[in-house]
Amino acid sequence: MTTQFYSNRAYVDMLINEARVHRCVRHPYLKALADLSPGSIVDTLTDFGLHYYGYSAHFGRYLTATISRLESLQHRQMLLDNIFEESGQYHETELQVLEQNGIKPEWIVGIPHPLLFKRFRESLGIEGDIGINGVEVTCWREMFYNIIAYGSPAEAIGAIGIGTESITNLIYLDISSAIKKSGLPPDATVFFPLHCEVDDHHQAILKEIAIDLASTANGRFDLEKGMHKALFLRSSFWDFLYTRLLNNLRK
Repeated sequence: MTTQFYSNRAYVDMLINEARVHRCVRHPYLKALADLSPGSIVDTLTDFGLHYYGYSAHFGRYLTATISRLESLQHRQMLLDNIFEESGQYHETELQVLEQNGIKPEWIVGIPHPLLFKRFRESLGIEGDIGINGVEVTCWREMFYNIIAYGSPAEAIGAIGIGTESITNLIYLDISSAIKKSGLPPDATVFFPLHCEVDDHHQAILKEIAIDLASTANGRFDLEKGMHKALFLRSSFWDFLYTRLLNNLRK
């Protein structure tokens, strides 16, 4: 499709729409999670929590690497707000909206997001850092980080913005649906509904940066390249977890 006549905003919107219908958003693993019976959901969530933490615990590192790649001071300052929330700090207006959606401030304020995910793991009986350095999640983590740390600014934003943040709320909605059947307490699983609520703000910031970077042909190419790399890596990781889920169901 010829895209040189698209405005910067229309081009980025096109990429976001493409990302949001990618296989990794509609993956059979996510559908299988939603369709599991309450009796088997805890074991599957345990397997998910065991492996996924090796990627998600490093999100602050991905953001920091992205900021270091950006050439514009304004862009770097815009992303600092995402770092602020990753560390467990929120604006008062955000806390009010979150509380209206059942997320109590005492569950999240001052608690970095990796610790929220660790709380989820602990509620499933996962101790310490077990599972975070498995081969599959290490490959995902290192390859994703390398896209950001060694790619162009546009490629980094394409990966962490369009290929990640623009789809996270869709994915976590599916996971949240599965969690509701598990009987786990809401304060232990708040990581997922929290991201469904606050990621709209993160997406908006990264989208505005992407729009600025889409002003050249090279910028557009690198945005799309970074997006596709991130989507491919996540889809491959879902393939790994889906195979494990199917094998466990056959036992």
